Amino acid sequence: MADDYEALYGIEDDYENQFADELEVLAEINELDCGKRGSSFFCSCANPRLFARHYLTQIDEEFGEGEGEEEDEDDDGDGNNEGASHTLWVDRFTPRHYTQLLSDDYTNRCLLKWLKLWDTVVFGREKVAKKRKAVSESRPPFKASDAESQPQSKWKSKTQLTEEILDSELDSHKRPKHKVALLCGPPGLGKTTLAHVIAKHAGYNVVEMNASDDRSPEIFKTRIEAATQMKSVLGNNERPNCLIIDEIDGAPTAAIAMLLSLVNRKEGKDGEAAPGAGRKKRKDGGLLLRPIVCICNDQYVPALRHLRQQAFTLTFPPTMSSRLIQRLHEIVSTKGMKADMGVLTTLCEKAENDIRSCVNTLQFLHGQGQKELSMRMVQTMKIGLKDQNKSLFSVWQEIFQLPKPQSGQERRPPLSAVAQRFNNVLHLTTSTGDHEKLTQGLYDNFLNMKFKDPGLSSVCLGLEWLQFTDNLNRTIRHGQNFQLMRYLPFLPVAFHLLFAAINVPRISYPNSHSDAQTKLAHVQSLLMCLLGEISPGIRSRVSMEPLVLETLCLLLDIISPKLRPVNTQLYSSREKQQLSDLIGTMLSYNLTYHQERTVDGQYIYVLDPNVEEISRFPDLPTRRPMTYQAKQLISREIELEKMRRSEALLLTRNVNKKPSRKNHAQRLETVLQSVIPEKEPAEKLIGKAVGKSDVWFRFNEGVSNAVRHNVCIKDLL
Repeated sequence: MADDYEALYGIEDDYENQFADELEVLAEINELDCGKRGSSFFCSCANPRLFARHYLTQIDEEFGEGEGEEEDEDDDGDGNNEGASHTLWVDRFTPRHYTQLLSDDYTNRCLLKWLKLWDTVVFGREKVAKKRKAVSESRPPFKASDAESQPQSKWKSKTQLTEEILDSELDSHKRPKHKVALLCGPPGLGKTTLAHVIAKHAGYNVVEMNASDDRSPEIFKTRIEAATQMKSVLGNNERPNCLIIDEIDGAPTAAIAMLLSLVNRKEGKDGEAAPGAGRKKRKDGGLLLRPIVCICNDQYVPALRHLRQQAFTLTFPPTMSSRLIQRLHEIVSTKGMKADMGVLTTLCEKAENDIRSCVNTLQFLHGQGQKELSMRMVQTMKIGLKDQNKSLFSVWQEIFQLPKPQSGQERRPPLSAVAQRFNNVLHLTTSTGDHEKLTQGLYDNFLNMKFKDPGLSSVCLGLEWLQFTDNLNRTIRHGQNFQLMRYLPFLPVAFHLLFAAINVPRISYPNSHSDAQTKLAHVQSLLMCLLGEISPGIRSRVSMEPLVLETLCLLLDIISPKLRPVNTQLYSSREKQQLSDLIGTMLSYNLTYHQERTVDGQYIYVLDPNVEEISRFPDLPTRRPMTYQAKQLISREIELEKMRRSEALLLTRNVNKKPSRKNHAQRLETVLQSVIPEKEPAEKLIGKAVGKSDVWFRFNEGVSNAVRHNVCIKDLL
């Protein structure tokens, strides 16, 4: 192991020159506090190569005995072939120093500078103000007219926003504004390696945890507090901890909320807790005084929504092919394998510059006894493929765009090139899970592609493939025959062979299906509202489909007669009859005109419910318009007719209807009046007699047997 590492990462003159260049950049963007590492030596050293060698020696010494022990174990493994075969090359050749990283330089420096912002609260080092260069030194002289002619953009770039975050002032507790750094990017780009190397380079002891393993919020909180508020009491490692949380996108929402509560924890003024809250503060813990670095593959998962708003986010760009190819060539040379640059370039393209995948593929081939790599071997092997789902836009772009020919591919026969394109697109679409959305995007964008088809034969073939896919989906869903799903990825392959072009396609997100679903729901609600209030005589003979296809298109012409916008008193008898028929028809179908205000402040009358949206297509000529006064007149007459009908119905219900008294309020005279007919009074004058009666009643007080009569039970039965 030690021989392999020294052969690969040996400190040669070129390496020291490269490290010296890195130090010059770090001196500009980062305040390197050498402290115990000899700051006076850095200030007085005139030879960067000499300082690079001195600085590397001190860093290797500070890395501790742990790494030396690991290297000794690897040395023993190299002596034993069986032990060496079980050691992953990814771990054996992993970078251990800052200058050995393969990731983007700007990303490396931003993360290092963010960690250096914690030096004040962690190491007690004050932040040194950055010296700004004069304009005359940093820029060449230019004319004032040139500066005025170049307009300044009001939008800041992502680089400018990142620099503002790194140059912002510390808070009251000497901590940076963003307490958590979020590294996001596809797998295999070296995010975890970068976090480990940068943390050790900044003087921290790395504590790593996997968020996908510790999914319980209580365990998550315990491990975070143990890593950020405690230090090791065993051993000689007195470095402060730097917590690295890997796979944070796999953590549940409750664990992310627990992490944010620890990050946003506050204390009283001057670091003292508020009165009466001492026990709670001791129970919950103190402020966060150690940096936390989170690593994820997808930063847009729902669980990271709130964390993304408070974290210092760094998105990893793809690894440069030149760097990765050079590193793979060094590994192959170290392990005694032969491979030219073209083969390694093809391997990188196949793995999409995934460092882990490339190194593991080389180790697999070496374990199989392959001492020489050929182009055919790399192209035909099934290993090394990147296991990652691409975004839909990336998939659509690769389907509609022809791949650029590489060097040496012009001599390849066209049939082999088409076969390779077929296999690449088939593998790409097979790994895409959302076939329905993928098909919808192909349908919405294929007519906008710049392909040569004067006879429209390709368009006809594409529509036939879409029909075949629809039939296939219907058979799969209705018959539960999921074995047919293996044929769904062939539709994108056919579209690639029919419509792919060299130009970069302009892809738009498919919205036609969702728009059609929304419009369908709106139309159905209008029809239900219309049928719910229609008169029963018409409702019994009208259903939804005939109403849309046959009735409404003619009804709109019937309710749009030619009316003069004058007073109805000036109408002729024929016009009055026409207006009356119009009002009756609109009331039978529950139609009226409703006044609305437009965006520009004008008032218009629209049909309510607006069935014109259902039966009128936008490309067809509109019906003859009615004036604003005519619609206003019709709306007023409809309201008056509704009032007349409601009053007539109310009077019909109240004919011969007398108010009835309740049972307890009724009297005997009321019952007698209903039995004995009343006679008309002789005279209805005040003060005159009102007539005579033959029936007289007299009350005798006491008991009398004059009217008593014996009645037997048998007479009643």
